[in-house]
Amino acid sequence: MRLPIKVHLYGSENNGWALDTDLDLTRQSLLQLNGLIELTSLEDAEVIHSVWEEPLFQMDQAKLAGKRIICHVCNNLMRLHENPCMIKAADTVGLWVAMAREAERDLQALKYPYVFIPYSVDTNIFQPDNPDGVSVNDLRNKYRIPHSDFVISNFMRDSFGHDLGIPKDQKGTELLLEIGIQLMRKQVSVRFLLAGPRRHWIRTRLREHSIPFSFIGKEVEGDDIAQNIMGVDVISDLYRISDLHLITSRWEGGPRSVLEAAATKTSVLSTPVGIAPDILSNNSLYHSFDEAVVKIEKQYREQWLEKTTQQQYQSIVNRHTVSCNVPLFEKLYRTIDTVAPYSVNRRWVEKPVSVRPLTARVSDRVRLLLGRPPAKKPLCISLWHEFHKPPYGGGNQFMMALQSAMENLGVRTETNKLSSSVDVHICNSCWFDYKKFQKKAGSYPVHMIHRIDGPVTLYRGEGRDEDEKIFELNRQLASATVFQSAFSFKESYELGFRAVSPVVIHNSVNGSIFNTKQKTPFTKGEKIRLVSSAWSDNPRKGGPFLKWLDTHLDWDRFEYTFVGRVQEQFENITHILPVPSKELSSILQKHDIYVSVSHHEPCSNALLEALACGLPALYRNDGGNPELVSFGGISFTGREDVLSRLDILAGNVISFQNLIYMRSIEDIANRYIALAEQIRDWEQNVAGYGVPAKDEGHLY
Repeated sequence: MRLPIKVHLYGSENNGWALDTDLDLTRQSLLQLNGLIELTSLEDAEVIHSVWEEPLFQMDQAKLAGKRIICHVCNNLMRLHENPCMIKAADTVGLWVAMAREAERDLQALKYPYVFIPYSVDTNIFQPDNPDGVSVNDLRNKYRIPHSDFVISNFMRDSFGHDLGIPKDQKGTELLLEIGIQLMRKQVSVRFLLAGPRRHWIRTRLREHSIPFSFIGKEVEGDDIAQNIMGVDVISDLYRISDLHLITSRWEGGPRSVLEAAATKTSVLSTPVGIAPDILSNNSLYHSFDEAVVKIEKQYREQWLEKTTQQQYQSIVNRHTVSCNVPLFEKLYRTIDTVAPYSVNRRWVEKPVSVRPLTARVSDRVRLLLGRPPAKKPLCISLWHEFHKPPYGGGNQFMMALQSAMENLGVRTETNKLSSSVDVHICNSCWFDYKKFQKKAGSYPVHMIHRIDGPVTLYRGEGRDEDEKIFELNRQLASATVFQSAFSFKESYELGFRAVSPVVIHNSVNGSIFNTKQKTPFTKGEKIRLVSSAWSDNPRKGGPFLKWLDTHLDWDRFEYTFVGRVQEQFENITHILPVPSKELSSILQKHDIYVSVSHHEPCSNALLEALACGLPALYRNDGGNPELVSFGGISFTGREDVLSRLDILAGNVISFQNLIYMRSIEDIANRYIALAEQIRDWEQNVAGYGVPAKDEGHLY
C-alpha cells in the first residue's frame, strides 16, 4: 500500500464518555505516525479504524467495500456477542484490536485475527500530584468533603437513560449498595463520593439506608447526561481526594477508572473484570461482596492498599500511555497489507430486491413497481423441538417458556411447522425432527436460528459424534446460531467446531411460575435449607458429589432436599422424584440456598429456576455457571473447598440474595425476536427466498 496510508478514524459518541476518550487517545497515537498514515474522510480512506463495533456494523456496507476494517474490542467480547449486530463481525472486521488480556484470550478462542494494543490514559491529566500544587485538604474544601471522612469514590453510571429507576446490570451498582450496608453494620464509617450522570438509583438507595455520600453534580429528576458529565480535570481532582476508588462491574472492556485511579496513585479495589487484572495487584481485586468488605475494612484501619499504588502507577507509565502505543500502532500499519479488504456480502446490503418469486403477495409486487420496499408482515416464528409435558429436561422447559413469552409479545408462533407463512425457524440443537426440516427446506422460505448448547462431549463425557451432527446441521441449514452461554461458544470452538453467524443469548424461565412471590423468608437461628434439582441422572449432574455431601454436611445446621432423578441413595438428603414446574417452584421457594454440583453445565435451567425463586447459589466454578450467577452466589471447585464456601454463603444469605440478577424471559424473547427480524430482512438482500448461501465467508 502506498504511503501515507489514508485512515478514517471512527466511532465517537460525542458525549464525553469512555468511547470518546478511546477515540481521542487513539488519534493522539496515530498523529505521531507522520509519513506512515494520514487521517482522512470516510470516502477517501483506504482503512476504517473504529473504536467500537456497533456503528461500524450499522454503516452502509457499500461504503466499506475495498477498505481494510480495524475495530477495537471496547467491551467484554463475549458480552458484545449478545448483540445481534455481531453476526456481521467475521464478515466485516479484518483485524481486531484487543486492549485487555481478557479480550486477547477471547479473540484467540474465537480464532479472530487480532493485535494487542492496551488501553492508554492521558498522564498529563491523570497524575499523582496536582500540577498547581493544591493540597488534598484544599481539594476537599473545594468539593465540600469533610477532611476526616474516609472517602470511597465511584464514578460509573447506574442506569440506561430510558429507565433511571433500574440499575444497569453491567455496572453492578447493587453490589456497591450491599457493601455500604455491610460497612455500616460493622461500624466502619465511610462516605461515598459519587460523580457522573444517571446516579439516581444509588443516591436513592443510599439515602434509604442512611449511608453518607456526596454527589458532585446537579441533582435533577430526569436524565442528567447534559448536566453531569464531569470534565476530566474535575474527575482527576476527585481521585486525589479519595481514600479508595471502588469498581463494582460485572463485566467490562476497561474500565477507564482502573487506569485513571492507578495513574493518580489512588488505592483501588475492583472486581476482576476487563483490564483490572492486567494492572492491579491481587490485593486490589475481589470476587464477592464479603471479600470486598473485608478488604475495605482493612484499608480503613491500616491503609494497606497504599503499598500497591506505586507498582500500579509504574504499570501505567510502562505500558498504558499514548507514547507507549505509538510503536504498536506503527507495527499494525506497517503490516496493514496482511488485512484482507472488505468485500461486500450480499446478506448485509440494505436495499430492496428488484425481482420477487411468483409467490410474492400482490401488495408487494405493487410496492416494488412503485420503487418501494415490500411491506413487512407481522413476524411468525416456528419453534422446532421434541416438546414434552413437564416434568422434563431444561431445554424443553426453556422452549416452552420462550414460545409463551413470544406470544405475549405479539409474535405469532407455530410448532414444528415449515410453510410459506413462517418467517423464521428456531431449531433446538438436534432435538427436533431435522429430517422433516431438511426434506421440506427447499420448498419454503427458510431462515433458521440454530440454538446450541454443549459441547455434548464435555457435559456428558462422551458424544463427539453428536456434536459433529449438530454442527453439520448448523452448516447446512442455519442462517444464524444462538449459543446459550459464552462457555458453550468458546468450548465448541476449542474443539474445532465452527458455527454460522453466532451470537450468545442465555436462557431464562417462565416468570409466572418461577418467582419470589411465595418465598419463605430466611430466618437466622433455624436450620439452613439447601436444595438441588436435576432431570438427568447422568453422574456428571453431580450424584456422586451429593452422596459425599450426604455424609459430610453438619446436619445439626443444615437440611437438604434433592428434586429429580439420581442413581445414588441418601441417608440424610431428602429425595423427591421429578415434579411439574409449579410444584418445583413451590419447593424451591421454601428453601434458602441452591446447590449446583453438575460438571460443565452450559446454561443450567435448574440453576436459573432457583435464582428466579430468590435462592442464592453455591455453584461449581465451571461451565456457564459463573455467567449466570455473577454476584448472586459463591463458587467452589470441589470437595476441598465446598464446605468452607458454603459456610461463607450461609453466613450471608440475605446479602447474596439481594445481589441476584437474571434477565427475564421477556428480555430473552425480545433478543430472539430482534435476531429473527434481522434474519427475516435478509430476504430483501438476496435474489429470492431460500437458505442463504453457505461459503467460507459465513463461517468463523
